[in-house]
Amino acid sequence: MNPTETTTPARAGAPATDATPRLGSMTQNDVAAIAARGGDTEFLAKRRTAAWRWYQDTPFPSRLDELWRRTDISKFKWEDVIPTCPAHPMVTSASALPASLQEAIGPAEERSALLVQIDAETVYAERADTFAAQGITFAPIAEAARLQPALVERYLGATVRPDENRFTGMNAALRSGGAFLHVPKGVRVERPIRIVVSRQTPNVAQFPHIVVALEEGAEATVIEEYVSSGEPGIGVCVGVTELTVGDAASLHFATFQRWGGNVYHFGTERVRVGRDSRFHWTVTELGGKLRKADFEMFLEGEGAEAKLSGCYFGSETQHFDFHTFQNHKVGHGVSDLLFKGALRSRARTIYQGLIKIHRDAQRSDAYQANRNLILSNKARADSIPSLEIEANDVRCTHGATVGQVDDEQIFYLMSRGLNRHDAEMLVIGGFFTPVLDRIPAESLRALVTAAVERKADG
Repeated sequence: MNPTETTTPARAGAPATDATPRLGSMTQNDVAAIAARGGDTEFLAKRRTAAWRWYQDTPFPSRLDELWRRTDISKFKWEDVIPTCPAHPMVTSASALPASLQEAIGPAEERSALLVQIDAETVYAERADTFAAQGITFAPIAEAARLQPALVERYLGATVRPDENRFTGMNAALRSGGAFLHVPKGVRVERPIRIVVSRQTPNVAQFPHIVVALEEGAEATVIEEYVSSGEPGIGVCVGVTELTVGDAASLHFATFQRWGGNVYHFGTERVRVGRDSRFHWTVTELGGKLRKADFEMFLEGEGAEAKLSGCYFGSETQHFDFHTFQNHKVGHGVSDLLFKGALRSRARTIYQGLIKIHRDAQRSDAYQANRNLILSNKARADSIPSLEIEANDVRCTHGATVGQVDDEQIFYLMSRGLNRHDAEMLVIGGFFTPVLDRIPAESLRALVTAAVERKADG
């Protein structure tokens, strides 16, 4: 594997200043300046302009919206958000990245490609030597648009439209960094592809957009990671992830979020799953101050299979609000969702899950389960699973549980010589093990497991 730099020019990083435009005072000229600085093609620049107009004309969601009833952002000062900052310098090897990011990306032998974004732009890129011969495109979106304009125009915004809500419009208008991956028909990527979004500059917002498209019969594993070490001030991330799994293709996609405790993260992540294709999503949510996320699986071809294995752990005053959507648009598809979470201190989670079976989606099979483990009398978990079934020949199951650590299990383990603390840690570890074991890449699995254990230990 040889490191390959992107075409973004290197510039010295610097903190935002009082002269930096805030979101509340931005104009169309400021958006055009972001497009020029990022090297946007004409297509991307026009897309920003249209999205900015939509964003300006669209209000933020309120608690009158069903999916926002339990998460109040009305007091957040969006007008003070800083939407951009000077770029950090490019690096030519992974060893030149900050030590915390080197730990996050793991050993080189476990990956086939890597993109690292710090704040608003990509600072490092590497790709396996075989990518060019295989016709694989993997680059920041602006660079991909210059290299493969037809592909970018085909997939960017095709799964998550800019005009869906104010957050998708904001992302499209202010897009920063992100990644575009296209795997051609029949191509198999042997090792995981990693995308790391990090932040270092206080009070600066990020708008990453990730696009992954697998053509017919292609296979790949992709890991997206959001990480920070707790820079001062506040952080804002408004992200979009679009995934397309072509007919008879196979994608394992892993999302690992471990922001510092000062970050507000709003994200829309959606996959379209084609005929006879296989998709597995492993989700780990640990960090941030407030996390509002939509994870949506659209089964669009007969024989499609989509699975989501997720875990989350809230502590202190963290607020997690998750919405999942298993959307069976045609028949003979299978979706399977297991989302497990633990809460301590005064953390709160809201889970709202919907299985929808359309009228023509006969012989669909869908399962949805949300399990919550409460570790404090002040923590709270709201779980709201639901079904919407228009077909008459289907099998659907959903359920939710909210409970505390089983005293009988603790007593049994203590009778075998463990103290109460170690017994609780063992029970919590067993609660998450079915999900953690499904994480791709050994080093990532170890990293996530260690992070979960630290949160469990208080």
